[in-house]
Amino acid sequence: MVNNLDSLRVPKYVQLMFQLREQIDSGDLKPGDPLPTREKLMREHGLSLSTVTRAISELERQGWLISRQGSGTFVVKRSEAPKDENRENPLVGVLVPVSRNDIHHFVPEFVHEAVDNSIDALVMYAPDDEEAELNQARLLLEKGVKGLVWFPVEPKRHVSAASLFRKNKLPVVLGEKVAEEFSTPWTCVRFDYYGGAMTALNQFLDQGHKRIAYVGPKGTEADFGPVPERWNAYKFIMKQRNLWSPDELVIPPTLFREWHVHVKRLEALFHRAHAPTAILAFDDTTALNAMRGLQAIGVRVPEEVAIIGHGDYPHGQYASPRLSTMAGSWSEFADAVLRALRSDWNAAAGTGSPPKDREIVLPQRLIVRESSQVKDEMLAAG
Repeated sequence: MVNNLDSLRVPKYVQLMFQLREQIDSGDLKPGDPLPTREKLMREHGLSLSTVTRAISELERQGWLISRQGSGTFVVKRSEAPKDENRENPLVGVLVPVSRNDIHHFVPEFVHEAVDNSIDALVMYAPDDEEAELNQARLLLEKGVKGLVWFPVEPKRHVSAASLFRKNKLPVVLGEKVAEEFSTPWTCVRFDYYGGAMTALNQFLDQGHKRIAYVGPKGTEADFGPVPERWNAYKFIMKQRNLWSPDELVIPPTLFREWHVHVKRLEALFHRAHAPTAILAFDDTTALNAMRGLQAIGVRVPEEVAIIGHGDYPHGQYASPRLSTMAGSWSEFADAVLRALRSDWNAAAGTGSPPKDREIVLPQRLIVRESSQVKDEMLAAG
């Protein structure tokens, strides 16, 4: 076990994950063995119940443990695939921001796809802090990983973790764009956020909406990632249709996030003639905040305002009404990442060529649920 986890500012729950994984890797905990109780883990490691529970939950999501109601938590056999007796599976580091709500889709998909391809994955969650993120990248190197899958905390500001791995001649696959022209030795696999936003906007336009509000952060020309792509798509299509009215239709997320403080402003915006009839939200959390704020002031969703979010977060499926959203296939994403890693490994071994395309852009699709299903007569009345 690496003995400087505290100095590397690794969260306590991640430290416990490392220790439990090492016990599984070493055979101290075998497939089918019960995990020690939460109370015992709390006593042995001096941790709180919430920290122990989080570590166990993450290992369950990554496919290392399984909980059976009434019986406890047990070690899962990682793979039934035959292995080369002369080598171990390559270990890949996965470094993702703890703040990204859609990462819960990617991590289990990647871990299971990796296992099916005789590759092991070591997942670490980085806080929104560049120094801590870089420290965790160093820790992954210490653990002997053979490559890095990295979703940067701040894509435009630094590429330090990727540079660290390249110095050690290890492949890097980025889950977000970090440069306008991808002429780097890294591969970028990302979703087409611009195209996804355009699909959502065209859905509203096809339904007859003209006053489409945007709720979310605004990007700049120097930014990369979902923020500017969704914002630029909104600006483009609204200007193209001569519907651009930023003073009335661009709404800061805080207005809905803290709706109980801004009730009068929301009422003035939505209880008037020519109020917005549709909302494109930056992500599902923003969309659900908007839904709650509107319902609190007596505005019906979708009868009076239709809403589409982004990300397909689990809680959107259980909202009332259920949230329409834009999302890509994380299974396809994981598959593209693994193919990029294998291409780099084969090139380094002299058995293949590096990927020709260093930027792989995957489409998003519209998942239509009740929050955007508006009848024609409702739109005609507006």
